[in-house]
Amino acid sequence: MLTVSVTKDYLLIPVKLRAPKLLLTVFSAEDREKKLYEWETPFPRAGEEPDYSVAVPVRRHRGETLLVCGSLPDEELARITLADERPAPAPGRPVIHFSPENGWLNDPNGLVRLSDGEARMYYQYHPFGVEWGPMHWGSASSRDLLHWEAGDIALFPDRDGTIFSGSGWRDDENAAGFGPGALLFYYTCAGGTQAPWSRDGVFTQRLAVSADGGRTLEKQPGLLLPNLVHDNRDPKVFRHEASGAYIMALYLAKNDFAIFRSPDLIHWEQTQQLTLPEAWECPDLFPLTVEGEEKWVFWSADSFYFVGSFDGWRFTPEQPRRTAYANRIGYAAQTFAREEGRVLSVAWLRLPNAGRRFTGVMSVPMELTLARDAEGYALRMYPCRELSGAMKPVSGTDAPEAPWVLQADVPADAGSVCVSFPGGELTLDMDAGTGRFGETSLSFAPGKALPLLLIADYAVFELYLGSGAVYAPEQNLSSSLAGPVSVTGAGGRIPFTLSKVD
Repeated sequence: MLTVSVTKDYLLIPVKLRAPKLLLTVFSAEDREKKLYEWETPFPRAGEEPDYSVAVPVRRHRGETLLVCGSLPDEELARITLADERPAPAPGRPVIHFSPENGWLNDPNGLVRLSDGEARMYYQYHPFGVEWGPMHWGSASSRDLLHWEAGDIALFPDRDGTIFSGSGWRDDENAAGFGPGALLFYYTCAGGTQAPWSRDGVFTQRLAVSADGGRTLEKQPGLLLPNLVHDNRDPKVFRHEASGAYIMALYLAKNDFAIFRSPDLIHWEQTQQLTLPEAWECPDLFPLTVEGEEKWVFWSADSFYFVGSFDGWRFTPEQPRRTAYANRIGYAAQTFAREEGRVLSVAWLRLPNAGRRFTGVMSVPMELTLARDAEGYALRMYPCRELSGAMKPVSGTDAPEAPWVLQADVPADAGSVCVSFPGGELTLDMDAGTGRFGETSLSFAPGKALPLLLIADYAVFELYLGSGAVYAPEQNLSSSLAGPVSVTGAGGRIPFTLSKVD
Protein backbone atom coordinates (compact mmCIF):
# COMPACT_ATOMS: atom_id res chain seq x y z
CA MET A 1 0.00 0.00 0.00
CA LEU A 2 1.27 3.43 -0.99
CA THR A 3 0.49 6.44 1.23
CA VAL A 4 0.21 9.74 -0.67
CA SER A 5 -0.08 13.14 0.98
CA VAL A 6 -1.74 15.26 -1.69
CA THR A 7 0.26 18.45 -2.21
CA LYS A 8 -0.09 18.80 -5.97
CA ASP A 9 -2.85 18.77 -8.61
CA TYR A 10 -2.29 15.37 -10.25
CA LEU A 11 -1.63 11.80 -9.27
CA LEU A 12 0.47 10.24 -12.06
CA ILE A 13 -0.24 6.56 -12.78
CA PRO A 14 2.43 4.97 -15.05
CA VAL A 15 1.23 2.85 -17.98
CA LYS A 16 3.23 0.17 -19.79
CA LEU A 17 1.26 -0.89 -22.85
CA ARG A 18 0.78 -4.67 -23.14
CA ALA A 19 2.07 -5.25 -19.59
CA PRO A 20 -0.03 -7.44 -17.25
CA LYS A 21 -2.88 -5.47 -15.75
CA LEU A 22 -2.78 -4.43 -12.11
CA LEU A 23 -5.93 -3.62 -10.12
CA LEU A 24 -5.37 -0.30 -8.33
CA THR A 25 -7.76 1.04 -5.71
CA VAL A 26 -7.60 4.41 -4.01
CA PHE A 27 -9.09 5.18 -0.58
CA SER A 28 -9.13 8.18 1.71
CA ALA A 29 -6.98 7.64 4.79
CA GLU A 30 -9.69 9.42 6.81
CA ASP A 31 -12.34 6.92 5.68
CA ARG A 32 -10.85 3.59 4.65
CA GLU A 33 -14.28 2.19 3.80
CA LYS A 34 -14.80 4.81 1.08
CA LYS A 35 -13.28 3.79 -2.25
CA LEU A 36 -12.52 6.84 -4.41
CA TYR A 37 -11.13 5.24 -7.57
CA GLU A 38 -10.51 1.84 -9.09
CA TRP A 39 -8.59 1.04 -12.27
CA GLU A 40 -7.16 -1.94 -14.09
CA THR A 41 -3.95 -0.64 -15.62
CA PRO A 42 -1.00 -2.24 -17.44
CA PHE A 43 1.52 -1.24 -14.81
CA PRO A 44 5.29 -1.31 -15.48
CA ARG A 45 7.18 -3.88 -13.47
CA ALA A 46 10.64 -3.51 -11.99
CA GLY A 47 13.14 -2.31 -14.59
CA GLU A 48 10.48 -1.33 -17.16
CA GLU A 49 10.03 2.21 -18.39
CA PRO A 50 6.42 3.39 -18.74
CA ASP A 51 5.07 4.41 -22.13
CA TYR A 52 3.19 7.32 -20.56
CA SER A 53 1.48 8.36 -17.33
CA VAL A 54 -2.22 9.05 -16.71
CA ALA A 55 -2.82 12.32 -14.85
CA VAL A 56 -5.62 11.85 -12.32
CA PRO A 57 -6.79 15.27 -11.08
CA VAL A 58 -6.64 15.23 -7.26
CA ARG A 59 -6.64 18.97 -6.45
CA ARG A 60 -9.95 18.48 -4.62
CA HIS A 61 -8.04 16.19 -2.23
CA ARG A 62 -5.26 18.70 -1.43
CA GLY A 63 -4.31 18.42 2.22
CA GLU A 64 -5.70 14.88 2.43
CA THR A 65 -3.90 11.56 2.54
CA LEU A 66 -4.75 8.89 -0.05
CA LEU A 67 -4.05 5.17 0.17
CA VAL A 68 -3.19 3.47 -3.14
CA CYS A 69 -3.54 -0.31 -3.00
CA GLY A 70 -2.26 -2.88 -5.47
CA SER A 71 -0.65 -6.32 -5.41
CA LEU A 72 2.91 -5.08 -5.91
CA PRO A 73 5.73 -4.29 -3.47
CA ASP A 74 5.60 -0.76 -2.08
CA GLU A 75 8.83 0.16 -3.88
CA GLU A 76 7.14 -0.56 -7.23
CA LEU A 77 3.93 1.23 -6.29
CA ALA A 78 6.16 4.19 -5.44
CA ARG A 79 6.40 4.85 -9.16
CA ILE A 80 3.02 6.54 -8.68
CA THR A 81 3.89 10.18 -8.06
CA LEU A 82 2.41 13.67 -7.75
CA ALA A 83 2.80 16.54 -10.22
CA ASP A 84 1.42 20.02 -10.84
CA GLU A 85 1.15 19.53 -14.60
CA ARG A 86 -0.06 16.79 -16.94
CA PRO A 87 2.76 14.99 -18.76
CA ALA A 88 3.62 15.76 -22.37
CA PRO A 89 1.11 14.32 -24.87
CA ALA A 90 1.87 11.60 -27.38
CA PRO A 91 3.83 12.65 -30.49
CA GLY A 92 2.27 12.51 -33.95
CA ARG A 93 -1.17 13.79 -32.96
CA PRO A 94 -3.17 15.71 -35.58
CA VAL A 95 -3.30 19.49 -35.35
CA ILE A 96 -6.92 20.38 -36.18
CA HIS A 97 -8.53 17.02 -35.39
CA PHE A 98 -8.85 16.43 -31.68
CA SER A 99 -7.20 13.30 -30.32
CA PRO A 100 -6.46 12.21 -26.74
CA GLU A 101 -3.12 13.17 -25.24
CA ASN A 102 -2.61 9.44 -24.63
CA GLY A 103 -4.92 6.44 -24.54
CA TRP A 104 -8.15 5.53 -26.30
CA LEU A 105 -10.92 7.86 -27.54
CA ASN A 106 -14.33 7.10 -28.98
CA ASP A 107 -17.76 8.83 -29.01
CA PRO A 108 -17.97 12.63 -28.66
CA ASN A 109 -20.09 13.53 -25.61
CA GLY A 110 -21.50 16.65 -24.01
CA LEU A 111 -20.91 19.01 -26.94
CA VAL A 112 -22.06 22.45 -25.80
CA ARG A 113 -21.37 26.06 -26.69
CA LEU A 114 -20.83 28.40 -23.74
CA SER A 115 -22.24 31.91 -23.56
CA ASP A 116 -18.76 33.42 -24.08
CA GLY A 117 -18.30 31.47 -27.33
CA GLU A 118 -16.05 28.72 -26.02
CA ALA A 119 -16.87 25.24 -27.28
CA ARG A 120 -16.72 22.37 -24.80
CA MET A 121 -16.29 18.76 -25.87
CA TYR A 122 -16.20 15.60 -23.81
CA TYR A 123 -15.56 12.13 -25.09
CA GLN A 124 -15.47 8.44 -24.27
CA TYR A 125 -12.01 7.88 -22.88
CA HIS A 126 -9.95 4.93 -21.71
CA PRO A 127 -6.78 6.55 -20.38
CA PHE A 128 -5.11 3.27 -19.32
CA GLY A 129 -4.55 1.79 -22.76
CA VAL A 130 -4.82 2.27 -26.51
CA GLU A 131 -7.78 -0.13 -26.77
CA TRP A 132 -11.38 0.15 -25.59
CA GLY A 133 -11.73 -0.31 -21.83
CA PRO A 134 -13.59 1.00 -18.78
CA MET A 135 -15.00 4.30 -19.96
CA HIS A 136 -14.30 7.72 -18.48
CA TRP A 137 -15.17 11.14 -19.87
CA GLY A 138 -12.22 13.12 -21.17
CA SER A 139 -12.57 16.85 -21.83
CA ALA A 140 -11.42 19.50 -24.29
CA SER A 141 -12.18 23.11 -25.19
CA SER A 142 -11.73 25.35 -28.23
CA ARG A 143 -12.29 28.93 -29.31
CA ASP A 144 -12.19 28.22 -33.04
CA LEU A 145 -13.38 24.57 -33.37
CA LEU A 146 -10.04 23.68 -34.95
CA HIS A 147 -7.44 23.95 -32.20
CA TRP A 148 -8.49 22.04 -29.12
CA GLU A 149 -6.94 22.19 -25.67
CA ALA A 150 -7.18 18.93 -23.76
CA GLY A 151 -8.51 19.25 -20.23
CA ASP A 152 -8.61 16.94 -17.24
CA ILE A 153 -10.49 13.67 -17.01
CA ALA A 154 -13.98 14.91 -16.21
CA LEU A 155 -15.84 11.80 -15.00
CA PHE A 156 -14.49 8.56 -13.52
CA PRO A 157 -16.11 5.13 -13.17
CA ASP A 158 -17.56 4.36 -9.75
CA ARG A 159 -19.46 1.65 -7.90
CA ASP A 160 -22.53 2.27 -10.10
CA GLY A 161 -20.80 1.82 -13.44
CA THR A 162 -18.42 3.08 -16.06
CA ILE A 163 -19.24 6.37 -17.80
CA PHE A 164 -20.91 5.79 -21.17
CA SER A 165 -22.05 8.38 -23.70
CA GLY A 166 -24.33 11.33 -23.17
CA SER A 167 -24.88 15.01 -23.93
CA GLY A 168 -24.64 18.51 -22.49
CA TRP A 169 -27.00 21.46 -22.07
CA ARG A 170 -26.43 25.06 -20.98
CA ASP A 171 -29.35 25.86 -18.70
CA ASP A 172 -29.78 29.58 -19.32
CA GLU A 173 -33.39 29.38 -18.10
CA ASN A 174 -32.33 27.84 -14.76
CA ALA A 175 -35.02 25.24 -15.27
CA ALA A 176 -33.11 22.69 -13.18
CA GLY A 177 -32.35 25.11 -10.35
CA PHE A 178 -28.54 24.93 -10.38
CA GLY A 179 -28.22 28.57 -11.39
CA PRO A 180 -28.56 30.42 -14.73
CA GLY A 181 -26.03 29.14 -17.24
CA ALA A 182 -25.13 26.01 -15.30
CA LEU A 183 -23.92 23.21 -17.54
CA LEU A 184 -25.87 19.98 -17.24
CA PHE A 185 -24.38 16.74 -18.51
CA TYR A 186 -26.55 13.68 -19.06
CA TYR A 187 -24.72 10.37 -19.19
CA THR A 188 -25.24 6.64 -18.93
CA CYS A 189 -23.87 4.92 -15.86
CA ALA A 190 -23.01 1.51 -17.29
CA GLY A 191 -23.13 -1.03 -14.51
CA GLY A 192 -22.56 -4.67 -15.35
CA THR A 193 -19.74 -3.97 -17.80
CA GLN A 194 -16.19 -5.24 -17.42
CA ALA A 195 -15.18 -3.04 -14.45
CA PRO A 196 -14.88 -5.16 -11.25
CA TRP A 197 -16.23 -2.40 -8.98
CA SER A 198 -19.61 -2.24 -10.75
CA ARG A 199 -19.99 -5.67 -12.34
CA ASP A 200 -23.28 -6.28 -10.49
CA GLY A 201 -24.89 -3.01 -11.65
CA VAL A 202 -27.26 -2.06 -14.48
CA PHE A 203 -27.48 0.75 -17.05
CA THR A 204 -29.09 3.93 -15.71
CA GLN A 205 -29.25 7.57 -16.76
CA ARG A 206 -27.51 10.10 -14.51
CA LEU A 207 -26.73 13.82 -14.26
CA ALA A 208 -23.51 15.74 -13.61
CA VAL A 209 -23.42 19.53 -13.21
CA SER A 210 -20.69 22.12 -13.76
CA ALA A 211 -20.73 25.59 -12.22
CA ASP A 212 -17.29 26.59 -13.59
CA GLY A 213 -17.79 26.49 -17.35
CA GLY A 214 -17.25 22.78 -17.74
CA ARG A 215 -13.81 22.52 -16.16
CA THR A 216 -15.09 20.28 -13.35
CA LEU A 217 -18.21 18.12 -13.33
CA GLU A 218 -19.99 17.05 -10.16
CA LYS A 219 -22.06 13.88 -10.23
CA GLN A 220 -25.52 14.40 -8.77
CA PRO A 221 -27.06 11.81 -6.43
CA GLY A 222 -29.89 9.59 -7.57
CA LEU A 223 -31.24 8.54 -10.94
CA LEU A 224 -32.76 10.54 -13.76
CA LEU A 225 -34.09 7.33 -15.32
CA PRO A 226 -33.93 3.81 -13.92
CA ASN A 227 -32.97 0.82 -16.01
CA LEU A 228 -35.60 0.35 -18.75
CA VAL A 229 -33.86 -2.45 -20.64
CA HIS A 230 -30.41 -3.74 -19.88
CA ASP A 231 -28.30 -1.59 -22.19
CA ASN A 232 -30.43 1.57 -22.52
CA ARG A 233 -27.98 4.41 -23.02
CA ASP A 234 -26.74 7.60 -24.72
CA PRO A 235 -29.20 10.34 -23.64
CA LYS A 236 -29.30 13.36 -26.01
CA VAL A 237 -31.07 16.38 -24.47
CA PHE A 238 -32.29 19.61 -26.11
CA ARG A 239 -35.10 22.15 -25.81
CA HIS A 240 -38.14 22.06 -28.10
CA GLU A 241 -39.29 25.65 -28.13
CA ALA A 242 -42.54 25.06 -30.01
CA SER A 243 -43.96 22.80 -27.29
CA GLY A 244 -42.16 24.49 -24.38
CA ALA A 245 -40.36 21.42 -23.02
CA TYR A 246 -37.00 19.71 -22.86
CA ILE A 247 -36.59 16.54 -24.88
CA MET A 248 -34.42 13.47 -24.38
CA ALA A 249 -33.75 10.92 -27.12
CA LEU A 250 -32.54 7.62 -25.65
CA TYR A 251 -31.35 4.34 -27.13
CA LEU A 252 -33.12 1.29 -25.68
CA ALA A 253 -32.02 -1.96 -27.36
CA LYS A 254 -31.75 -3.56 -30.82
CA ASN A 255 -33.35 -0.96 -33.14
CA ASP A 256 -35.55 0.64 -30.47
CA PHE A 257 -35.38 4.21 -29.20
CA ALA A 258 -37.47 6.35 -26.83
CA ILE A 259 -38.48 10.02 -26.56
CA PHE A 260 -38.91 11.69 -23.14
CA ARG A 261 -40.22 15.15 -22.13
CA SER A 262 -39.39 17.27 -19.11
CA PRO A 263 -40.45 20.71 -17.81
CA ASP A 264 -37.34 21.10 -15.64
CA LEU A 265 -34.51 18.94 -17.05
CA ILE A 266 -34.82 16.66 -14.02
CA HIS A 267 -38.16 14.82 -14.19
CA TRP A 268 -38.77 12.89 -17.41
CA GLU A 269 -41.86 11.27 -18.91
CA GLN A 270 -41.69 8.89 -21.87
CA THR A 271 -43.89 9.96 -24.79
CA GLN A 272 -42.80 7.56 -27.53
CA GLN A 273 -41.02 4.31 -28.26
CA LEU A 274 -40.03 3.88 -31.88
CA THR A 275 -38.26 1.26 -33.95
CA LEU A 276 -35.92 2.48 -36.68
CA PRO A 277 -34.70 -0.29 -39.02
CA GLU A 278 -30.96 -1.05 -38.76
CA ALA A 279 -30.33 1.98 -36.55
CA TRP A 280 -28.80 1.63 -33.11
CA GLU A 281 -27.24 3.64 -30.26
CA CYS A 282 -26.14 7.29 -29.96
CA PRO A 283 -29.39 8.99 -31.06
CA ASP A 284 -29.62 12.64 -31.99
CA LEU A 285 -32.64 14.65 -33.05
CA PHE A 286 -32.44 18.10 -34.61
CA PRO A 287 -34.33 20.41 -37.02
CA LEU A 288 -33.13 21.66 -40.40
CA THR A 289 -34.86 23.99 -42.83
CA VAL A 290 -34.99 23.29 -46.56
CA GLU A 291 -36.67 25.73 -48.95
CA GLY A 292 -38.42 27.38 -46.01
CA GLU A 293 -39.80 24.09 -44.65
CA GLU A 294 -38.74 22.71 -41.26
CA LYS A 295 -37.86 19.03 -41.14
CA TRP A 296 -36.47 16.94 -38.30
CA VAL A 297 -33.59 14.50 -38.57
CA PHE A 298 -33.31 11.46 -36.30
CA TRP A 299 -29.69 10.29 -36.32
CA SER A 300 -28.05 7.07 -35.11
CA ALA A 301 -24.46 5.99 -34.61
CA ASP A 302 -23.70 4.42 -38.03
CA SER A 303 -24.54 7.75 -39.76
CA PHE A 304 -28.00 6.32 -40.52
CA TYR A 305 -30.64 9.03 -40.47
CA PHE A 306 -34.38 9.44 -40.91
CA VAL A 307 -36.06 12.66 -42.05
CA GLY A 308 -39.55 13.43 -40.78
CA SER A 309 -41.57 15.56 -38.38
CA PHE A 310 -41.47 16.08 -34.62
CA ASP A 311 -44.19 17.73 -32.52
CA GLY A 312 -42.46 17.64 -29.14
CA TRP A 313 -43.95 14.26 -28.23
CA ARG A 314 -43.43 11.98 -31.22
CA PHE A 315 -41.05 11.71 -34.16
CA THR A 316 -42.62 10.49 -37.41
CA PRO A 317 -40.27 9.31 -40.20
CA GLU A 318 -41.40 10.42 -43.66
CA GLN A 319 -38.89 8.58 -45.83
CA PRO A 320 -36.71 5.46 -45.61
CA ARG A 321 -33.39 5.36 -43.80
CA ARG A 322 -30.44 7.04 -45.50
CA THR A 323 -26.69 6.97 -44.82
CA ALA A 324 -24.67 10.16 -44.40
CA TYR A 325 -21.09 8.90 -44.84
CA ALA A 326 -19.37 7.04 -47.67
CA ASN A 327 -17.70 4.57 -45.30
CA ARG A 328 -17.99 3.30 -41.74
CA ILE A 329 -15.04 5.18 -40.27
CA GLY A 330 -17.16 8.05 -38.95
CA TYR A 331 -19.31 6.96 -36.02
CA ALA A 332 -21.44 8.18 -33.10
CA ALA A 333 -21.64 11.81 -34.29
CA GLN A 334 -23.29 14.35 -32.03
CA THR A 335 -24.51 17.92 -32.59
CA PHE A 336 -23.61 20.87 -30.39
CA ALA A 337 -26.12 22.20 -27.90
CA ARG A 338 -26.70 25.95 -27.85
CA GLU A 339 -25.05 26.43 -31.24
CA GLU A 340 -27.04 29.34 -32.63
CA GLY A 341 -27.77 29.68 -36.35
CA ARG A 342 -26.37 26.35 -37.54
CA VAL A 343 -26.31 22.63 -36.80
CA LEU A 344 -22.75 21.59 -35.99
CA SER A 345 -21.76 17.93 -35.79
CA VAL A 346 -18.61 16.07 -34.66
CA ALA A 347 -17.94 12.39 -35.38
CA TRP A 348 -15.53 9.88 -33.90
CA LEU A 349 -13.23 8.62 -36.66
CA ARG A 350 -12.55 4.93 -36.07
CA LEU A 351 -8.93 4.76 -37.21
CA PRO A 352 -6.67 1.85 -36.20
CA ASN A 353 -3.87 2.44 -33.73
CA ALA A 354 -0.87 2.08 -36.10
CA GLY A 355 1.61 1.80 -33.21
CA ARG A 356 0.84 5.16 -31.61
CA ARG A 357 0.34 6.07 -27.94
CA PHE A 358 -3.21 7.16 -28.77
CA THR A 359 -6.14 5.70 -30.66
CA GLY A 360 -9.09 7.62 -32.08
CA VAL A 361 -9.52 11.03 -33.72
CA MET A 362 -12.47 13.41 -33.95
CA SER A 363 -13.61 14.87 -37.25
CA VAL A 364 -13.35 18.55 -37.97
CA PRO A 365 -16.77 19.90 -36.87
CA MET A 366 -19.19 19.83 -39.80
CA GLU A 367 -22.10 22.12 -40.62
CA LEU A 368 -25.18 20.13 -41.61
CA THR A 369 -27.84 21.28 -44.04
CA LEU A 370 -30.73 19.57 -45.81
CA ALA A 371 -31.35 19.41 -49.54
CA ARG A 372 -33.79 17.76 -51.91
CA ASP A 373 -32.62 15.09 -54.32
CA ALA A 374 -34.19 12.33 -56.42
CA GLU A 375 -34.81 10.20 -53.29
CA GLY A 376 -36.31 12.91 -51.09
CA TYR A 377 -34.44 14.84 -48.41
CA ALA A 378 -30.69 14.38 -48.06
CA LEU A 379 -28.13 15.69 -45.60
CA ARG A 380 -25.26 17.82 -46.82
CA MET A 381 -22.17 18.34 -44.70
CA TYR A 382 -19.22 20.65 -45.03
CA PRO A 383 -16.35 21.68 -42.78
CA CYS A 384 -17.25 24.40 -40.28
CA ARG A 385 -16.84 27.93 -41.65
CA GLU A 386 -13.99 28.50 -39.18
CA LEU A 387 -11.78 26.35 -41.43
CA SER A 388 -11.98 28.85 -44.30
CA GLY A 389 -10.94 31.65 -41.95
CA ALA A 390 -7.82 29.71 -40.92
CA MET A 391 -6.70 28.80 -44.47
CA LYS A 392 -3.70 30.64 -45.96
CA PRO A 393 -3.11 30.01 -49.71
CA VAL A 394 0.30 28.68 -50.71
CA SER A 395 1.91 29.10 -54.12
CA GLY A 396 2.91 26.28 -56.40
CA THR A 397 1.83 22.66 -56.51
CA ASP A 398 3.70 21.31 -53.51
CA ALA A 399 1.71 20.79 -50.33
CA PRO A 400 3.21 22.23 -47.14
CA GLU A 401 3.51 20.15 -43.99
CA ALA A 402 0.13 19.33 -42.49
CA PRO A 403 -2.47 20.48 -41.94
CA TRP A 404 -3.42 21.64 -45.42
CA VAL A 405 -6.49 21.81 -47.66
CA LEU A 406 -6.74 20.96 -51.36
CA GLN A 407 -9.63 22.43 -53.37
CA ALA A 408 -10.60 21.88 -56.99
CA ASP A 409 -13.63 22.09 -59.26
CA VAL A 410 -13.52 18.95 -61.41
CA PRO A 411 -15.21 19.56 -64.80
CA ALA A 412 -18.09 17.30 -65.80
CA ASP A 413 -16.20 16.20 -68.94
CA ALA A 414 -12.92 15.41 -67.15
CA GLY A 415 -13.33 11.66 -67.70
CA SER A 416 -10.92 9.61 -65.59
CA VAL A 417 -9.45 11.84 -62.89
CA CYS A 418 -6.50 11.17 -60.62
CA VAL A 419 -5.70 13.30 -57.57
CA SER A 420 -2.24 12.46 -56.25
CA PHE A 421 -0.89 13.83 -52.97
CA PRO A 422 1.56 12.83 -50.21
CA GLY A 423 0.13 9.87 -48.36
CA GLY A 424 -2.61 8.93 -50.79
CA GLU A 425 -4.48 9.03 -54.06
CA LEU A 426 -8.04 9.72 -55.20
CA THR A 427 -9.49 8.44 -58.49
CA LEU A 428 -12.77 9.57 -60.06
CA ASP A 429 -14.72 8.39 -63.11
CA MET A 430 -16.77 11.45 -63.96
CA ASP A 431 -18.85 9.65 -66.60
CA ALA A 432 -19.82 6.77 -64.32
CA GLY A 433 -20.11 8.78 -61.08
CA THR A 434 -17.80 6.44 -59.19
CA GLY A 435 -14.41 6.73 -57.53
CA ARG A 436 -11.92 5.34 -55.07
CA PHE A 437 -10.31 6.95 -52.04
CA GLY A 438 -8.07 4.62 -50.04
CA GLU A 439 -10.27 1.67 -49.09
CA THR A 440 -13.48 3.62 -49.81
CA SER A 441 -15.66 3.27 -52.90
CA LEU A 442 -17.31 6.56 -53.87
CA SER A 443 -20.57 7.29 -55.63
CA PHE A 444 -21.70 10.71 -56.89
CA ALA A 445 -23.87 12.29 -59.56
CA PRO A 446 -22.34 11.55 -63.00
CA GLY A 447 -22.02 14.09 -65.77
CA LYS A 448 -21.85 17.11 -63.45
CA ALA A 449 -19.04 19.35 -62.28
CA LEU A 450 -17.75 18.13 -58.95
CA PRO A 451 -16.44 20.48 -56.24
CA LEU A 452 -13.71 18.73 -54.24
CA LEU A 453 -12.19 19.55 -50.85
CA LEU A 454 -9.58 17.43 -49.10
CA ILE A 455 -8.25 18.08 -45.58
CA ALA A 456 -4.89 16.51 -44.74
CA ASP A 457 -3.76 16.26 -41.14
CA TYR A 458 -1.45 13.95 -39.25
CA ALA A 459 -3.13 10.52 -38.97
CA VAL A 460 -6.21 11.45 -41.03
CA PHE A 461 -7.66 12.71 -44.32
CA GLU A 462 -11.21 14.03 -44.78
CA LEU A 463 -12.72 14.20 -48.29
CA TYR A 464 -15.81 16.23 -49.27
CA LEU A 465 -17.32 15.94 -52.76
CA GLY A 466 -20.22 17.70 -54.42
CA SER A 467 -20.54 20.54 -51.90
CA GLY A 468 -21.00 18.09 -49.06
CA ALA A 469 -23.04 15.39 -50.79
CA VAL A 470 -20.23 12.87 -50.15
CA TYR A 471 -18.08 12.67 -47.03
CA ALA A 472 -15.26 10.13 -46.64
CA PRO A 473 -12.54 10.11 -43.96
CA GLU A 474 -9.47 7.87 -44.35
CA GLN A 475 -6.37 7.07 -42.34
CA ASN A 476 -2.99 8.59 -43.17
CA LEU A 477 0.06 6.44 -42.51
CA SER A 478 2.64 8.72 -44.11
CA SER A 479 5.18 10.33 -41.78
CA SER A 480 5.10 13.52 -43.86
CA LEU A 481 2.30 15.20 -45.80
CA ALA A 482 4.54 17.71 -47.55
CA GLY A 483 5.29 17.18 -51.23
CA PRO A 484 3.98 17.29 -54.82
CA VAL A 485 0.26 17.40 -55.58
CA SER A 486 -1.33 16.87 -58.99
CA VAL A 487 -4.89 16.77 -60.33
CA THR A 488 -5.25 15.38 -63.86
CA GLY A 489 -8.10 14.32 -66.10
CA ALA A 490 -8.72 13.35 -69.71
CA GLY A 491 -7.85 16.85 -70.86
CA GLY A 492 -4.68 17.11 -68.81
CA ARG A 493 -4.07 19.15 -65.67
CA ILE A 494 -7.03 20.43 -63.66
CA PRO A 495 -6.49 23.67 -61.69
CA PHE A 496 -6.46 23.40 -57.91
CA THR A 497 -5.47 25.43 -54.88
CA LEU A 498 -3.54 24.49 -51.75
CA SER A 499 -3.90 26.22 -48.41
CA LYS A 500 -2.05 25.87 -45.15
CA VAL A 501 -4.23 25.79 -42.03
CA ASP A 502 -2.83 27.97 -39.27
